Amino acid sequence: MLLVTLGCMAQTDTLFWFAAPEVSISTATFDRPIVVRLTTGAQAATVTISQPAGGGMPPQVVNVAANSTQTVDLSAWIDVIENKPADVVLAYGLKIQSTTPVTAYYEVVSQQCQCNPEIFVLKGQNAMGTDFWIPSQNYLDNNNSYAPVPYSSFDMVATQNNTTITITPSNSIVGHAAGSAFTITLNEGETYSATAASVLAAQHLQGSRVIADKPIAITIKDDLLNGGPFGGCSDLGGDQIVPIGLLGTEYVAMKGFLNAPGDQIFVTAIQNGTAISQDGVAVTTINAGQTYRLGIAGTATYIQTSAPVYVLQLSGFGCEIGIDIIPPIICTGSFDVSFTRSTAEDMFINVMVRNGGQ
Repeated sequence: MLLVTLGCMAQTDTLFWFAAPEVSISTATFDRPIVVRLTTGAQAATVTISQPAGGGMPPQVVNVAANSTQTVDLSAWIDVIENKPADVVLAYGLKIQSTTPVTAYYEVVSQQCQCNPEIFVLKGQNAMGTDFWIPSQNYLDNNNSYAPVPYSSFDMVATQNNTTITITPSNSIVGHAAGSAFTITLNEGETYSATAASVLAAQHLQGSRVIADKPIAITIKDDLLNGGPFGGCSDLGGDQIVPIGLLGTEYVAMKGFLNAPGDQIFVTAIQNGTAISQDGVAVTTINAGQTYRLGIAGTATYIQTSAPVYVLQLSGFGCEIGIDIIPPIICTGSFDVSFTRSTAEDMFINVMVRNGGQ
């Protein structure tokens, strides 16, 4: 399953930072290949993918022709790209720099079994910020029948030296108790993985707080989610999130193709007393760090809130699932969106336009 987030969330840019999550290899190389997909517009681009902190991957320089997409396979360096172990400062951050604007995403292809893929849409400089709350789903457990056991996490990368980051986990993470703030210092390109201590949905990390004194970028990951309610699959979900300054109060979520009970929406507040309405009907009021779950009864749903919120959607087809943050409707959208088909699975495209653009 993939949901490609559009508009101001899927940023065309010349600079991207990314912290790649650890994905369980299990018994069928679920976690590889890992690739970066690059797409140009009217201008050709020279793109450099590097690890400024010296993680171990040599710089990858590719020339991408105008109006085309190119794939860069990073699987040979997966052990110095995926962020493990948790609670350790690592040198694994990826910096993607281009001579002209491009779009980019990181994909876990899971080619051998085609059973655990996910796309992480990179949001360029829109992903960089100093104040984040962590959105997450709290509906599905991670499936602990796999080895290594999959977990949820949020992984961060610093874009400048001597970046001080204060993390307050909402539930226990490896090395730190729930509600206990702690501080780390990262240099440019260094990374840190805050990984949940439990596979239980109720112990996921929604509502955790991350504050930095210099811009950072954060990836959320939920590995091998147990899709029992949808028919029994287990699947990877994740996305690169945005800081609170890019959140909104109006969202439209389009229904995917999951089996019953269908798509799930998770609204995470960043201010106390945030009122939530769905399709014009008042639903509830939540406080900062709290998350409320909604369904989608029709083909789409309209969500309004009294203060900015994160909105995370769990969608997919059949029992195959994925998760992405969705952009507020104030985003103006994109004229061109490109991606590469990786498997022979069924493919669906949902397109949303403003009224009059049909």
